[in-house]
Amino acid sequence: MAVTTERAVDGRDATATALATAARIRRGRGAGRARFDDVWTWACAAVSALVVLAGLVQAAPGIGQGLGWSGGTAARAAVVGSTLLLFAGELALCVRLGPVLLSPAEITWLLPLPGDRGRLLRPRLVRAVAVACGAALVIGALEAAFALAVQGAWRSEVIPVALSAHVALACLAVGLGTVAEARPAVADRVRLLGGCLAVAGAAVLAGGASVPALTEVAAWSGPWGWAGAATAAAARHGSPTAWAAASACLAVCATVALRAGVRSLAAIPTDALLARARTGRAVTQGATLLDLRALTLVLQSTGGRHRRRARLPMPRPPWAVPLWRDAVVLLRHPWRLVLAGAALAAGFAQLQVVADRLAEPAHAGAGPLKAAALGLLLVVPPYLATVALVEPAHQDTDRPRRALLLPLPPGAQAVSHAAVPSALLWTAGAAAWAFAALTGAATGPLPAYATALLLAGPALVGTALVGAYRGAPRYDLLALSLDWYAAVPFVLWRLAPALAAGFVAAPYLWHVAYTPSTGPDEDTLWLAARSAAVLAWSLRRVARQARDLCD
Repeated sequence: MAVTTERAVDGRDATATALATAARIRRGRGAGRARFDDVWTWACAAVSALVVLAGLVQAAPGIGQGLGWSGGTAARAAVVGSTLLLFAGELALCVRLGPVLLSPAEITWLLPLPGDRGRLLRPRLVRAVAVACGAALVIGALEAAFALAVQGAWRSEVIPVALSAHVALACLAVGLGTVAEARPAVADRVRLLGGCLAVAGAAVLAGGASVPALTEVAAWSGPWGWAGAATAAAARHGSPTAWAAASACLAVCATVALRAGVRSLAAIPTDALLARARTGRAVTQGATLLDLRALTLVLQSTGGRHRRRARLPMPRPPWAVPLWRDAVVLLRHPWRLVLAGAALAAGFAQLQVVADRLAEPAHAGAGPLKAAALGLLLVVPPYLATVALVEPAHQDTDRPRRALLLPLPPGAQAVSHAAVPSALLWTAGAAAWAFAALTGAATGPLPAYATALLLAGPALVGTALVGAYRGAPRYDLLALSLDWYAAVPFVLWRLAPALAAGFVAAPYLWHVAYTPSTGPDEDTLWLAARSAAVLAWSLRRVARQARDLCD
């Protein structure tokens, strides 16, 4: 017994000695010491963010009144649904990327030492909680501004309620992420919880205004709903007892989750720490180099241990093989279809809001700059939906040599990627047209949006394929200068596909929002002409880019 106790003490001494030695060396080299310019930079960034958020919160009620929002069941559904979506995102981020992160050197040299590994991991958990709380304050301020906007009235108590609720949600996400990092079996359940919360949030945003019971079920489904319910109650000047009780219960749940995370620190396996260290390094590299595809691949690679393998019978004709491959890829990535549908629905809602605002006498006139800005803004959701649907093309560009094994040449293979996304956009446009015909809405934003999807859909797919096949980021376009305009060529290269999509659909969407049409007119003909021209250009360029990648 004495020998065992002596060995345990030696193990604790080994870990403590290693940490003390590392800290002493860092202090001697000056590493980790906050410099004045770093502190000044962070202080200026914090003050700037505070000023911007304070101005946004103060102006939120006026913005809501200008848009005609006046609270009610729709406001409560919007706050509760957005809170569920935000927490689902926080949960996914904590499960995929952390929250307890170590460098490879610490994993290699410090973890194998005998002793309590919790002594090494606890400071990392504290750092994760601090970072999460800092981000939660920003998210809470934005949620407070959103709640005040949809309510259309000023309520000062919304600010502390929203901030405290989102700080508690951040701590809850960190605690659950730590437990999931220590126990892989729990990680699958936490991922399932995040997916269910995302679906519930989208359902509340879509149907909570017309079905208040749906909002109430989501609001009291757990701590993630209590935060939205407390914020909504404070925004409509409800009983202080209700939102105070919800906030207190939420704080208790966050404390319990953090306590469970602290207890599970010592059980985190080394391979989980190594995997998250590699993931964090890849995310940092992708964010630093502005490589969005690298970030997407990292998130896809950390999706879970088991991925559903959808199967479709392979067709016999060689020309149908590329279409079959695209369909299989989209079925194996169902969230791409979900994101595309959500983006299309958000685009229609955005067009409806802009059309209602432009119908007001105070906003009747619009200059060319405002018209161009609003038109480009209206194109963003359909273009994002198209980017989500061209995932098969991105997978081919990740490994260009794989296309050489297919029965089609690289150029024809690249062009064939436009078929399935175009068919899906045509299906969405036809469904919108059918819904408008059944409801008797022959004029208005819905038929116009359906017309844009039917006529401009293939051109949008072509521009998205140009972005998929253009290769690695062109850092050579960055000039060797410290002036801001040195990055203009790189930014234009990055935004070229989106600007081409805006050239196709922005004028039409702006005109139908400003002057609702009763049927095919001159704007529709111009939309078809621009779509045909951009489609021909994009397919020709994509074929050439595909041949260059495979050479």
